[in-house]
Amino acid sequence: MKTVAAIVLICAALVGLCPGFLLDGSANSYSQFRKWGVGTNGSLEFEFKTDQPNGLLLYTDDGGTYDFFEIKLVEGALRLRYNLGGGAQIITVGRDLNDGHWHKVHVQRNDAITTLSVDGTQQTSVSRGKEFQFGRFATNSEVFVGGMPTWYNTKLTLLALPSVIFEPRFVGAIRNLVYSDAEGGPPRRQETRSKDHKCGPANVGTDVPVCTNVPKSQRTFKGNGTDACETHDPCQHGGICISTDSGPICECRNADYEGLFCEKDKAPSEAVFRGTEFLSYDLSHTGGEPIVSAQDAVTFYFKTRQPNGLLFYTGDGTDYLNVAIRDGGLSLTMGLSNGKQEMVIKPNKVRFDDNQWHKVSVHRRIQEISSITSFCRLSTVVDGVYAEHSHIAGKFTMLSSSRVYVGGSINPRALPGSRVHNNFVGCMRKVEFVADTLRLNLIELGRTGSKLITVVGRLEFKCPEAEPGDPITFTTRDSHLILPPWNAKKTGTISFKFRTNEANGLIVYNGGIRPPRSDFFAVEVLNGHVYVHLDLGSGGVKVRASRRRVDDGSWHELVLRRTGRDGRVTVDGSPAEFVTTGDSNQLELDGPMYLGGMSPPFTDIVPPPALWTAVLRQGYVGCLRDFNVNNKPVDIAGFARQQDSGSIKTLCHIQPAQCPSQPCLNGGLCLEGWNRFICDCTDTIFTGPTCGKEAPTLNFNGTQHVEIIMDSETQTQTEDLILRFRTAKALGLLMTTNSEESADRIELSVAAGRVRLAVRLGDRDKILLAGQNVNDNEWHTVRFSRRASNLKLQLDSQSPIRAETVLVKKSTLQIQTIHLGGLYHPEEEIRMTTTVPNFIGSLQQFIFNGISYIDLARSASSEKTVTGMPQIRIAAKFITHSLESLHRPVTFRSKHTFVGLPMLRAYSTMHVDFMFKTREANGLIFFNGGRKQDFIAVELVDGHVNYVINVGDGPIRLRDNIRTHLNDNRWHTVSIRRPTPKQHTLMVDDDLVVATTDGSGNLELEGILYLGGLHKDLYAQLPQEELHSKHGFEGCLAGLDFNGESPNVLEDAVVHSSLVATGCEGQAAKCSHNVCANRGICVQQWHSYTCDCDMTSFTGPTCSDESVAYEFGPNRGIITYTFPEDRRPEMTEDSVALGFITTKSDAVLLRVVSGTSNDYIELEIVEGNVFMVYNMGTNDHPLGEISVKVNDNVYHVVRFRRSGANSTLQIDDFNVQTNHPTGHQLQVFNSQSQIQVGGKWNRGKSRVERPFTGILAGVVVNGMRVLDLAAEKDTHTSIRGDVQLMTGILERHDQKMQQTPASGFPGVMDDLVFSGAGSGCNEDDEDQCTPLFESGSGDDLITPVYVPPTRPPTTTPKISPGRKDPYKKENGKPCDDEDCALEGSGDGTTEDSTISTSGTESTHAISSSSMENSSVKVPDDIVDGTSETSATGRSDPTTDTDNTASTGSGSSETATHSSSGNPTDGTSTPFLTVDPSSEPPAFKPPVYYATAKPPRKRPERVTSEMSEIIALIIGIIAGALIAVILIILVILKFKSRGEHSYKVDDGKGYQQGPNAALLGNASNSNGQTQYQMNGTVRNGDKGAVLKKKRDSKDIKEWYV
Repeated sequence: MKTVAAIVLICAALVGLCPGFLLDGSANSYSQFRKWGVGTNGSLEFEFKTDQPNGLLLYTDDGGTYDFFEIKLVEGALRLRYNLGGGAQIITVGRDLNDGHWHKVHVQRNDAITTLSVDGTQQTSVSRGKEFQFGRFATNSEVFVGGMPTWYNTKLTLLALPSVIFEPRFVGAIRNLVYSDAEGGPPRRQETRSKDHKCGPANVGTDVPVCTNVPKSQRTFKGNGTDACETHDPCQHGGICISTDSGPICECRNADYEGLFCEKDKAPSEAVFRGTEFLSYDLSHTGGEPIVSAQDAVTFYFKTRQPNGLLFYTGDGTDYLNVAIRDGGLSLTMGLSNGKQEMVIKPNKVRFDDNQWHKVSVHRRIQEISSITSFCRLSTVVDGVYAEHSHIAGKFTMLSSSRVYVGGSINPRALPGSRVHNNFVGCMRKVEFVADTLRLNLIELGRTGSKLITVVGRLEFKCPEAEPGDPITFTTRDSHLILPPWNAKKTGTISFKFRTNEANGLIVYNGGIRPPRSDFFAVEVLNGHVYVHLDLGSGGVKVRASRRRVDDGSWHELVLRRTGRDGRVTVDGSPAEFVTTGDSNQLELDGPMYLGGMSPPFTDIVPPPALWTAVLRQGYVGCLRDFNVNNKPVDIAGFARQQDSGSIKTLCHIQPAQCPSQPCLNGGLCLEGWNRFICDCTDTIFTGPTCGKEAPTLNFNGTQHVEIIMDSETQTQTEDLILRFRTAKALGLLMTTNSEESADRIELSVAAGRVRLAVRLGDRDKILLAGQNVNDNEWHTVRFSRRASNLKLQLDSQSPIRAETVLVKKSTLQIQTIHLGGLYHPEEEIRMTTTVPNFIGSLQQFIFNGISYIDLARSASSEKTVTGMPQIRIAAKFITHSLESLHRPVTFRSKHTFVGLPMLRAYSTMHVDFMFKTREANGLIFFNGGRKQDFIAVELVDGHVNYVINVGDGPIRLRDNIRTHLNDNRWHTVSIRRPTPKQHTLMVDDDLVVATTDGSGNLELEGILYLGGLHKDLYAQLPQEELHSKHGFEGCLAGLDFNGESPNVLEDAVVHSSLVATGCEGQAAKCSHNVCANRGICVQQWHSYTCDCDMTSFTGPTCSDESVAYEFGPNRGIITYTFPEDRRPEMTEDSVALGFITTKSDAVLLRVVSGTSNDYIELEIVEGNVFMVYNMGTNDHPLGEISVKVNDNVYHVVRFRRSGANSTLQIDDFNVQTNHPTGHQLQVFNSQSQIQVGGKWNRGKSRVERPFTGILAGVVVNGMRVLDLAAEKDTHTSIRGDVQLMTGILERHDQKMQQTPASGFPGVMDDLVFSGAGSGCNEDDEDQCTPLFESGSGDDLITPVYVPPTRPPTTTPKISPGRKDPYKKENGKPCDDEDCALEGSGDGTTEDSTISTSGTESTHAISSSSMENSSVKVPDDIVDGTSETSATGRSDPTTDTDNTASTGSGSSETATHSSSGNPTDGTSTPFLTVDPSSEPPAFKPPVYYATAKPPRKRPERVTSEMSEIIALIIGIIAGALIAVILIILVILKFKSRGEHSYKVDDGKGYQQGPNAALLGNASNSNGQTQYQMNGTVRNGDKGAVLKKKRDSKDIKEWYV
């Protein structure tokens, strides 16, 4: 590699330090970067430095179809050549750029406009067409810099511009490559580290890069460590690091930041509205014209505590757009051309008046679909998640705005479309109004005093910082905040206001962490009263601070002041003084302050025994505000936003009562909480948040038991115990506690048919008895509670038994072990002096101090110990429940759908349960993203559960170890827990997996919880190394329990789906959901079933057979069915289904018209989206699917149903779109007269308007198969124009079928693109285009673009009588190349071609291409060693063209393609040199286009036998001399067809391999390929031959 080193040294000498990376121009020199997320408005920029005049700088394309971007140097000028589907364009900027200096290149896209800028000099070009999206991000290629990978030489079909492989490689340095590498993402610097570079992408279907076998020494990409941006990027907040010769600089692309390193927050354009201020402009008052546009957009941010207020208004006359916050949701109304549209975004359990910033985006766009009808698409998105879309159809052409109001108006209720009566109160920022290219930042214009904007009132252009007094709401028992400790050694104060209706809850706790001191301070609500705890280390005091109950839902204020041992607490003005015990007068609090509750159970934080709400795990649920510590306000709302923003809301609203909706199921008792319901399930056999799932049940036989061993000895002054039992025995031990250090215990048993409770503390005992005859084998519920010396025992719904006893040890009970159903060690029974035998029966719902231990045992393992968790030993058996009472089952009918639920609240604890049943091995079950790298996800991968969580310390992955696959259509149970901060568990059925980590962070989630999948564009943004899902879950889910919340999937969803249904749609005995393919409907019959395939586009017994299909060519065609006049239907309901393949972005697929009125139904494609428009006599009703582009050349199925004015539309298996027009609507489609397929027939002009191009199949209208009738030549059907019956579409569903129009000739499909094509010149004759430079400038190499054509339908070739089928074995079975003994390159005969074989000679008849009289020579270095290749094209049956290709034996065969027939055709084919020693590629049967007319009989070609006979006769009659003269005349006749020669400049050594001759996929061993040649005459051309006009000037050309 000395040459490489020399080039690098030369470059280093030229460019100095050469920050960036160097490319030496060798055969393997290139660099590969991530895909360019260009979309329709992307940008790309870089800098380069070189001393070479020519070289490829950058290339990317859409994966080999149409679109590409190529940037190269041509004789020192920079040339951008690109195609966005409407034809290639060229922009050239600059001269002499190979001067060894840095030059900056910038490419900017804006829909059809593309701008190229070099060092500030720019040129612009406008693309043709209507769709300007650059390919599809999923299938686009990577970005290649400096050259192309050599593996493309054999895979040219993967390139949209195959000629790029012949471009000279770039030699020089490149730096500062900046573009977006994600769809819709911001531009970012593309790093040149080795991890971002490959020698070539992986082969199709594999993950192994092509270049893995390339020696490291041959990889000529070279980085440079001197680039400061590479070694250390100093830019913050999305700033782009730009390398310069003097060092790095930061470009702050994020408008919110500025500074040298983009480290400073830039003051945003924002304003404070207090109800009387607003911004406005009114062009009608200033004499200005309204702002008119085809599309506009409004974006802004707002935050408020007020539920109602006008946010934004724009309009002109009766046209308007009104956006407001209404009842905490977003309300939007729009009027356009007397049509009105209203939408409300108010997700369940989500409010926008929470004093948090919310982003609103509203977009309107006019789309004209006919001369009298237009669409207006309206879409509104809040926070990027909550979205609504709608359409209005009418007679309008533009959007108009003459006045705008921001934040209010003089009289908001008088504005058109107003739904609120008051102005906005709160903050707004970044209010932008965009109309086409006009962009107005309205608040910024008001702040800077623009004459356009009128400011009403004293508007402040700066939102205040978050107020410390902002309220927060704790929504769950586990939600809490962690604050700094209270610094109050000798004196201190704490004050706050609170509001709740729940009787128990821990508000504040602050303890010490350094033993042996036990200092702590706490405030709790207990039994409706406020208690203050204070312990200075020498003894605690507990003070009741409230005289009245405080659980009344009103605000209450608490103030605590302490000096030394003296304290004073005031609640609502009522004081209470206290003095702590002992001698200590200092409060040592070095632990964190907990607000709203304590840390999860089984952690290092042990609550004091006297703090009863902490022992019972009862966190505070309610509102808190004005929290002050030592007279300084604490921004608890700010802490909530940084910590548990899911469970702690920064607002305080009173919600309506929850229990009237009867959320508790199966007899559960509903209790009202603070804006929540609480289901008491203890009197039922069910459990869960809504009593929806059966409680785990243990069965004991008298020798079995459960032992729960605590991690350490615990002490309590209070206990709550709940236990359900069922037994037929009159005596048995239900439960008992044990301590290693004392004889303390609580024992619960059945004795003589009664419930017996015994409490022992020290040497004191107390026994309580309840109930009679409880051994009746029925379920009974026991509730026991102790508050120090007060005891209460209750059985079922009987009156509780209360007792008060004097207990020693400050009423503190010690617990080490809990036994259920019996004792574990016999010696323990002797020591504990119990005479109760073990229990025989069933136990469930054992809840001790807020922890359900049977549930814990069900999700734990006795074989695996989790540090910090109790060790549970289970000898009893769990009872398997029936699956008849599944809790809220739902069915995900498609793997391409999902629902969005409110964010999973799992900040510090994790308790997730669900059940699933499916037949699919893979699919995402749920996902919730978070801040930074935090996320949680569960998916099925190869039939196993994959659980991944990241709490900020790196991803943690758990996978079940079950031997069998779980996609067996059976129910499986999944339980996910986080028992301690460092441990995570996954239990699937009975299999438990435990993962232990070093980190102990909290799970900081945000956004929504995606259930069943994601939006299709989001899968690429998942953590690719941890998650494998590419689609969603298809199957049933049930028993959802997300950290104590059991959502109703359909009702609680914030993002809905029509493909998610209640219940589990399992397989029936006969008719099941998967009996009929392609979403066919199974119809149950008495002994069998049938499949209704009308709405599938397929046919056959199971809807899996191909339907009749027609191909609509580029020359306009239409199929019509006309109803007899006496049988025109009057329809109140319609159903339409069809399948299609197309690349057109605008066309009419199907239209049904009326014979007596203006009623119609029209299915169309508008900008690549499917729309159905129908009119029953009132107005147009549009219904569309805007999230799915259908002009992607793949098979799509459309299903439409109408019932009256209501309708549904579905594309493939995506969501069902619905339309329910309001107001009075007519219901009947009157007198349906005609069905038009493939376009819209204009009777006046007798032509097809908005024609469809592509394939239509399985068209069914109200049960009538129109295409079937056309194929059967029904008398009511007619076919006009370029329409052709075809078969074989099933094989092409996953294939690309696009073709590029040739050189501006619409409808002519050429595979050879002359130099005028793709050059930016629109002239038919290239010589009419002005060249950029003179000849020989370095860009005179003209290369073609190979585009794989639409594959024609397969037909069976005819075999000549008496000849064997070369593609069948002797036994008649088909064979492949290795089995078939073919001579030469092929054998066989069809109607249009003749293939004869003799020895090493073969003759091929192919459809010729129409060209000028010429012969073509191809250089040896291109075709040497390649297999024999020819081409077949789509030919007009009226054209007399017949070509023969003969090959001779020898070291180099020559395949001569000639033509015969009409002498005026002037057609010829190129001479190709092939190597007979090369191995022929795998054979694929030849494919031909079916023609509507039989081909004309072609002149019989002279064979070798005929020539011998003729020569013999001539020799006899005239002798050898006359024979020689005749042969000479024949040769002269053929040579007289033209003397022009197309040459190839083979002076440039590109060193391409034998398969690099732009031959595409030479897949037919008989020499025939399936793409069309130049000038093929189309069907319907009446035999006319279209020719490209060319002068006699030499055109340098590569040929396929």
